[in-house]
Amino acid sequence: MKRYRTIPVNRLQIGDHVIGIDKSWLETPFLTHRFRIRSKEDIERLRASGVSMVTIEADPPEQDNPALPPPDSEEPLLLKEVSLPSYKVAEMLTSLHKYLVYKYKTLFEELRQMPESGKIDTTPFVNALEEVEKLGRQYPDAYLFLAHLQSTDDETFIHSVNTMFLSLYLAHFQESTREDAILWGLSGLFHDLGKVHIPLEILHKTSPLTPEEWTVIQDHPVMGQKLLSERSNLPSLVARVAGEHHVRRNGKSYPDNVLYAATDSVTRAIMILDTFDAMTSDRSYRRGVSPSKALRKILEASRESLDPEWSTNFFLSMGIYPVGTVVELSDGEVGVVTKYHSRTPAPETNPRTNQSFSVLILKSRQGLSVIKPFIRHIEWSLNSPPPVQKTWNHSDFNIDWDFVRSHASIWM
Repeated sequence: MKRYRTIPVNRLQIGDHVIGIDKSWLETPFLTHRFRIRSKEDIERLRASGVSMVTIEADPPEQDNPALPPPDSEEPLLLKEVSLPSYKVAEMLTSLHKYLVYKYKTLFEELRQMPESGKIDTTPFVNALEEVEKLGRQYPDAYLFLAHLQSTDDETFIHSVNTMFLSLYLAHFQESTREDAILWGLSGLFHDLGKVHIPLEILHKTSPLTPEEWTVIQDHPVMGQKLLSERSNLPSLVARVAGEHHVRRNGKSYPDNVLYAATDSVTRAIMILDTFDAMTSDRSYRRGVSPSKALRKILEASRESLDPEWSTNFFLSMGIYPVGTVVELSDGEVGVVTKYHSRTPAPETNPRTNQSFSVLILKSRQGLSVIKPFIRHIEWSLNSPPPVQKTWNHSDFNIDWDFVRSHASIWM
């Protein structure tokens, strides 16, 4: 097992593998927080950015050549593939989620002021997304936990980043290539970019929309596709998904000049992820539902409006009680689902009828908060009495996600 240690920045040496620093992504100019120290200038850059403590790999790979390449050479992939402890993955993905929300919100502000000829700089998003994909490959369940970071103030931006995380998760479940997973992530992140043209008083309105305001809302897919096609260098599929993500099989969709039969397969998957996050997230005008209830609604919607095949794949990847669901067990204990094991079932089991998952217990049978959370593993056949008597929206139950993530070493 690899070992790690945290040291002051002035104790760094050339050749050290840095895997984390004591600054969030919002506070540094670095495109990644994992890199190899190749010169004294690298150490000075860290110090000049206010970094005081860094986490390094204590046992560098034996095959690593001590004769380091010059700073202007191609950076080897060795460090980027290093296995990290679960708590560090949770920390880094949390920082990246917050960073992407911040950058996406900033992009909206810039676009509202930018002339129509201005180009969208997508480099920070692509770089951060590539880092998220590399980290999530080690612990894909962490994608689902991070999708519960939300705020009604920044709902458009958090929703877009959550959809990106869910897109990466489903791409991982489909065993997509790294390149395809990144394309999925970009499509999920930018699917709602057209909302930049919606006036804020409409975007944040808590009362019912007027017919005129609803028409403005319905324009955002077309506007998003136009923005991405004409003012970014992203792959054409990203713009296509933005334009198609509100098309439905039953025709109750917009824009109505796009037929469902003509939509891309990735669009049909992201329609489901977009819907799932919208259902589970709190809004200024309503509370979200639990992930398990949202999943049931998606399966119901697949009869008429959503893609049946992708809905089934999504269910098989998530389970009846998806990661992040707050559950009250049959014996009265309350906790959060942290792992779903049935996506890789034993040969003799069927994930459609047998469920295996882990729950981080946060409250005892008497309703008291436990001093030290612990894991319960649940094995359940659909022919047996359900192990869960109720599921909750995490906001209704006031789950402290920072507390849950602080115990990542237990559940990841």
